[in-house]
Amino acid sequence: MTPSTDYLEKCRELVNHALDQANVISKAADWFAKTILAGRMVHLFGSGHSRIMVEEMWPRYGSFPGFNPIVELSLTFHNPVVGANGQRQAMFLENTPGLAKRILRNYDLSPIDSALVASSSGCNVVPIEIAQEFQQRGVKVVALISRQHSDASDSRHESGKKLHNFADLVLDTGAPVGDAMTMID
Repeated sequence: MTPSTDYLEKCRELVNHALDQANVISKAADWFAKTILAGRMVHLFGSGHSRIMVEEMWPRYGSFPGFNPIVELSLTFHNPVVGANGQRQAMFLENTPGLAKRILRNYDLSPIDSALVASSSGCNVVPIEIAQEFQQRGVKVVALISRQHSDASDSRHESGKKLHNFADLVLDTGAPVGDAMTMID
């Protein structure tokens, strides 16, 4: 099998994995629709590469408003590996206890709201604390994680808990540990 064929077969498996979660996806969509119809916002959070999904849901011309992307630049902009705002700094900040509460103090949250928190491993402190803070304020939380990655990783949160422990609903991306799914010799 060629690497491209292998890749496409694994993509098919991921699509099937998503289809297997149709009921969970429908439930999340229902929560989000109820929030938006009530005039409130669906809050979106992701740090590191997970912020890309958050930005893709950002309302654009012709799209549907109602989604509030919470993008904390200090956790997301790390083009350089070292130096000012480099990857090392972002990774440090992503595991700083208390930062989530500081981020969320800038937002009007209500129990009518819902939220989607994305983190492949679900093990870094800030995404976990974001979900925890949402739940403490009565906001329904949908976690978007890779179960494989989460199961293979240790939590960096002081409680030892992971993102899915602070979620009302969990969606599994099906992504493998380490993100790469095709081996090229």
